[in-house]
Amino acid sequence: MSRIRVLIVDDSFLVQEVLKEMLSTDDGIEVVGTAENGKEGVEKVMELKPDFVTMDINMPVMNGLEAIDHIMAEYPIPILVISSINDSKISFDACARGAMDVFPKGDIDPDKASKLIEKIKLLANVKVIGHVKPGEEEEEPIKVDDVTLEMAPAFGKVIAIACSTGGPKALSTILPELSPEYKYPIVIAQHIEDGFLSGLVGWLNQVSPLKVEEGLQGIKLEPGKIYVSPSERHMQVEKDGNLSFVDRQPTDSYRPSCDVLLSSVGNSFGGCAVGVILSGMAQDGVKGMQEIKNKGGTTIAQDEKSSVIFGMNNMAIKSGCVDHVLSLKEIGQFIAKL
Repeated sequence: MSRIRVLIVDDSFLVQEVLKEMLSTDDGIEVVGTAENGKEGVEKVMELKPDFVTMDINMPVMNGLEAIDHIMAEYPIPILVISSINDSKISFDACARGAMDVFPKGDIDPDKASKLIEKIKLLANVKVIGHVKPGEEEEEPIKVDDVTLEMAPAFGKVIAIACSTGGPKALSTILPELSPEYKYPIVIAQHIEDGFLSGLVGWLNQVSPLKVEEGLQGIKLEPGKIYVSPSERHMQVEKDGNLSFVDRQPTDSYRPSCDVLLSSVGNSFGGCAVGVILSGMAQDGVKGMQEIKNKGGTTIAQDEKSSVIFGMNNMAIKSGCVDHVLSLKEIGQFIAKL
């Protein structure tokens, strides 16, 4: 089996050396080069044709965001952003531009090598699709037909969104389709690393016409607000519309849990629950989507063409619990018409 050829792009020589040391502990990975800024990183991608890139954000000459734009336009390959929590808002912008995921710079430690290696191995073989050169526009998708759903009770419908790798990019396409007067609450479980929630919330507030905030214990859902689950605990919605949390266990594979959030919305709101499952690996969220479907709610999955990773959503479609398979813009238009 061929090794995964990795290019490290970081302006810190120390970080380069630590990353090389961490990755050298696995026989399945080979570091083929390093670059100290985005411009050099782009040039070495074209020269070395690596399988995978780790990318810093704040660098001289050319920053990581610009480098990602160029790489995704010229030679699209999986990119993992390695960023500090202080740069997390910018890091999610990098995901919207095509990076696969974000890894905390605080975890750049030889003792935590297995965590980084596992993530690289998971992402390295993903087919990178659907990127365009900076400045080019994507084709306008086919508009979804008007939909008629049952009348909601006094509390109204609740939209629950599950997403993982590729989720930030997907959310940045869906949320702008909503109007500032949108009247239903939205709850989101996006797989993220600990400490990165404030960056995600801050970044989403830049792209969303609705207010986005962190989900907190005891908060009651309000119309037209978006609540994002922290990674440290699993968020759920009670029948009275209040948020509550389940402690995360060491054995939990996903953080936060999409299944916990979606299942709670299905159980609490039945036919007034709307479940949306987006791009991501594995199958977290599938059980939650099944719960919403079983309780009479509406279920939507992102289509393959617009997905960074056709994983979670594909598993949900195959399970038979999805009512509508739509592109990202169509999902936004569908939700907007509820």
